[in-house]
Amino acid sequence: MLKEFQNFKLKDESGKNDLIIEVNWDKGNKKTNDCKILKLIYPDKTQAFIKREYLNSLLFVIGVPEEQRKMLPQTITRAKWYETTLSIEAKKDIRKGEKIIFPIKITLPAEREEVIGKVEKKSNLLVPVKNKWI
Repeated sequence: MLKEFQNFKLKDESGKNDLIIEVNWDKGNKKTNDCKILKLIYPDKTQAFIKREYLNSLLFVIGVPEEQRKMLPQTITRAKWYETTLSIEAKKDIRKGEKIIFPIKITLPAEREEVIGKVEKKSNLLVPVKNKWI
């Protein structure tokens, strides 16, 4: 987010009436800082003021589903599992020398990240699972 004064010139498709948008134009006014309110300056030098939320809402509503997905924050949680088998050799009560084998499944700490826009699948962890690597 911009913290300092900045102005933008939006080109008119006819090439005649460019629109100027200013943000953070009054450092002393907390209502206009942090791009909370946009100042629109028309070619005839009249001004209008709109809240950033209204502009965001308008852009979201007129966007196609792919653009809307890019605007929504998403939380991705990647859980990692480690599967293996344990082998125990009994000394008493079960036939001596008999092996007891049972599978276990361990949850590794999950990665959690917030993203906006395209979500990419990635695997950055190699874990042996029954003598195979994933």
